[in-house]
Amino acid sequence: MTARVDCLGTQVSVLGFDEAQHALRELVQRRTAAVVSPATVYSLMLGMERPAYRAIVNRATLVTADGMPVVWMQRWLGHPQAERVHNDDLWFAYLARFRDERHFLVGGREGQPEAVAAVLRERYPGIQIVGARATPVRPVPADSTESIVQEIQASAADIVWVGLGTPAQDEWMQLVCDRVNRPLVGVGSAFDLLAGHTRPAPDWMKRHGLQWLFRLAQEPRRLAWRYLNYNTRFVVAAGARCLAASLARRPRA
Repeated sequence: MTARVDCLGTQVSVLGFDEAQHALRELVQRRTAAVVSPATVYSLMLGMERPAYRAIVNRATLVTADGMPVVWMQRWLGHPQAERVHNDDLWFAYLARFRDERHFLVGGREGQPEAVAAVLRERYPGIQIVGARATPVRPVPADSTESIVQEIQASAADIVWVGLGTPAQDEWMQLVCDRVNRPLVGVGSAFDLLAGHTRPAPDWMKRHGLQWLFRLAQEPRRLAWRYLNYNTRFVVAAGARCLAASLARRPRA
């Protein structure tokens, strides 16, 4: 059982990056209903605002530490082995490592998942992508959800990669999980990345918790308020939580 750390109410799994790949592989081989949700500063703060959303994320089989600030919080709270498991990177590493599975893609604008599938087939020769469905309307309408679920079931896919963004993808994955009855992995903005709408942050920025700054430079209108609001509030809330934990660990005189 993977340990979890309470990060402002969201229970984030303590995982190494390699360990996360094997945990996902095990879920696929068990052919079981499962959800893998990414935990970011944004999702943690949404969870504080919306208890119903936080409960949805906490029902996930794995909640990965998708951003370095989340990892730093886990380490400060007593889990030095925690590593960043950015679900985009997890996706690409998984495809490179395990080539014998059938994949289904859900998310993006019209035509985008097909473009993503083409990129993945070129990058990972022999990959089996057995279906791709766009979700241009968020939240996904009930009739579209029904159609997508039926298509996944008919495809005999082993794993489903979901790029709807936060919070829509967490809500949708939990909604359909039991009917799809296979692992669903939230990959956020990875569809935009693979389709060429955004560019990947350099590895050094990812390691130093600066990916948000790189994304902000690309999409300032969409992201400026989110980062100003939620990042600032996260620093205050996480700082208070970690300080309280540090004081609690001090031996009493």
